[in-house]
Amino acid sequence: MPRALIVDDSRYQRFLIIQALEGLFTPEEAADGREAVQLFENALGRNEPFDLIVMDILMPVLSGHDALSGIRRIEAARGLTGERRTPAVMLSSLDDPANMMRAQFESGAQAYVTKPFTPQTLIEALVSLGLHDNPLGDDAEDAEFSCKAF
Repeated sequence: MPRALIVDDSRYQRFLIIQALEGLFTPEEAADGREAVQLFENALGRNEPFDLIVMDILMPVLSGHDALSGIRRIEAARGLTGERRTPAVMLSSLDDPANMMRAQFESGAQAYVTKPFTPQTLIEALVSLGLHDNPLGDDAEDAEFSCKAF
């Protein structure tokens, strides 16, 4: 089963994310950005990379923006660029355009979901990233997604 790195300082939020991804990904959890970067690097070192990152922005020790930027530097150092990078969804209570733009252009996220979220919203993000089949099938062009995919 594909693996997901779930990063949030709230144990409850990690639980909700894991429940939303149940049956789709095997989760590994980190409670802050620094721990996430270390887990990501260790997984690459074992040749067991993650297939998805779901990361909060506001965390102690190291923010989600800084952690994802660090992960992107690790990937670049290993020649993992463009489509070979691990897809990342920023999940945050911050819904302002500045944070959304920073998530995309500086941090390297491919999608942005605001809290509170529903499991369906997170699944929509996965659909937009090509990580899950669209439940609407051929009606995908008519779907209105509530996540912001970049």
